[in-house]
Amino acid sequence: MNLDRLPALWADLSRHPTSLLVALGAAIAVLGLGFFAYRLLFALLSRAARATRTSLDDLLIRRMRLPARLLVALLALHTFIALRGAELPTLHKGVLLLELALASYLAIEIAETMVIDYWLAERRKVQLPALVRHLLLTILYLVAGLSIVGAVTGVDLVPLLATSTVITVVLGLALQDTLGNLFAGLALHSERSFGVGDWILVDGIEGQVVYVGWRSTRLRTFSGDIVILPNSIIAKARVQNFCAPDRTCARNIEMLVALDAAPEAVERAAQRAYAQVPDILREPPPRLWLAAVTPLFQRYVIKFWIADFERHDLLESELMRAFFRACRDEGVALSPAAAQPGLAVDPRILDPRAAVDPTAAPVVLPAIVAVPAAPAPAAVSGKLDAGPPRQQGRSAEPLPER
Repeated sequence: MNLDRLPALWADLSRHPTSLLVALGAAIAVLGLGFFAYRLLFALLSRAARATRTSLDDLLIRRMRLPARLLVALLALHTFIALRGAELPTLHKGVLLLELALASYLAIEIAETMVIDYWLAERRKVQLPALVRHLLLTILYLVAGLSIVGAVTGVDLVPLLATSTVITVVLGLALQDTLGNLFAGLALHSERSFGVGDWILVDGIEGQVVYVGWRSTRLRTFSGDIVILPNSIIAKARVQNFCAPDRTCARNIEMLVALDAAPEAVERAAQRAYAQVPDILREPPPRLWLAAVTPLFQRYVIKFWIADFERHDLLESELMRAFFRACRDEGVALSPAAAQPGLAVDPRILDPRAAVDPTAAPVVLPAIVAVPAAPAPAAVSGKLDAGPPRQQGRSAEPLPER
């Protein structure tokens, strides 16, 4: 059989329409053969998929079944329309567009699964960012759609869109912010500044990254709210990633102790506090250092490491409570007012009407807050406990009569 004559025979059949029964019988035959080939092909693919270790092929087969069935049905309809000749030209072009669109969809899905999911993700261990993946798929589908429309209708749309100044200007102005966010998102993905699940601080907002899209990034704050930040703002802002380079995060808390507290006692209290909070990492070990000494108190800084930034508030609170209890057991006062034995006060402040000797010594008041675990201080003597305080700035005496 000379196969070179098949195109000429098909063209001759297209120019001379066949009867309705012949066209319908041919369409049914194509439909039957197509479904037979469909079942045979997918049976072989399923058997091959069971022999592999990856589950991507099973997922791909499930995603290809419905488009393949639609493609077989469209081929049967195409056969019927072609045998009927030029009676239905518009329907013929529509069916051809659908056929090419389904074939392009299947080809792109196969390429995406084999290249991105299997070869890059499973074999090379390279996770392509979702934004880059969506951009590549959009470009592929756009090129395929324009090519299909141009091939079926005979109109080349690519030069038309590229040379149209009006369309270019309108799209540029309308998509200015969108394109800015898109390219900012691409820059963030290429630099890998953060990813989904990381805790970041950006523009004064602290939260966990739950989604990174084309236009924006979504953060879940500690209160459970969702904050949507445009990618262009994130690209310009200062971003602090609490989960980079790894999930281990260091935290600092400041504690004020009495001026007369011995550093050795504070160190023992800190060691006891570390032991009471088991969720604090022991490697690297927690640290304590004296940061400043003022006339009223000593300022110590405790640095420790945690494995989950989401719990930093809870762990900081537990460590401060444990440090407070340990300082009380060690006899270390935490109140800056307890750092001095007393406070010198001018007697005229206590009673402005009292006759005070200018050469008299200032009155010394006891400390407002005593050392923890010590007995409660006695009541302040003198005119302070002689009733409620006087009104500030005005005399309590009655006005003289006129």
